[in-house]
Amino acid sequence: MEVLDRRKFLLAGVVAVLPPLAFAQAPAAKPNFSGRWRMVRDRSEFHGFKMPDMVVRVVDHHDPILNLHTVQTSGGNTTMADVVYTTDGTPATNTISGRPAQSKAFWDGTDLVIRTTMKTSKGDNEVIEDRWQLSADGETLTTHSHVETDRGGTDLKLVCVKDK
Repeated sequence: MEVLDRRKFLLAGVVAVLPPLAFAQAPAAKPNFSGRWRMVRDRSEFHGFKMPDMVVRVVDHHDPILNLHTVQTSGGNTTMADVVYTTDGTPATNTISGRPAQSKAFWDGTDLVIRTTMKTSKGDNEVIEDRWQLSADGETLTTHSHVETDRGGTDLKLVCVKDK
């Protein structure tokens, strides 16, 4: 009889522990940024830089590979850029504005952080840290950027909505 009572006691202890474990939150899933994204001018901020007339980003994201195609129009001039990042922290080399750039992309929770080092057109050192955030409904992509050069730094915000 004593063995049976111990088993009931142990079973009751296990059952008491299970409900909190069952409701414990799993780590948040990493978002998928795939889609065609268009800048919302009145929600974006380009402190110290001229606001582009249009920015469209096409993202093809199959983690850990993220391909980004950007089309930007400013004052009648259109530029395009294609870059590839690896979100596991593996360094990536791209060409941005005709100059070589080294980037490392990695996850910080559900945010994707991309750190890029390169030279400005005047030969100054430049470090750009982008933090990509996807809204809960998956319809808004916000990129907070901190740009630091030998001459100082500034913060930018690019808000894009998903094209339907």
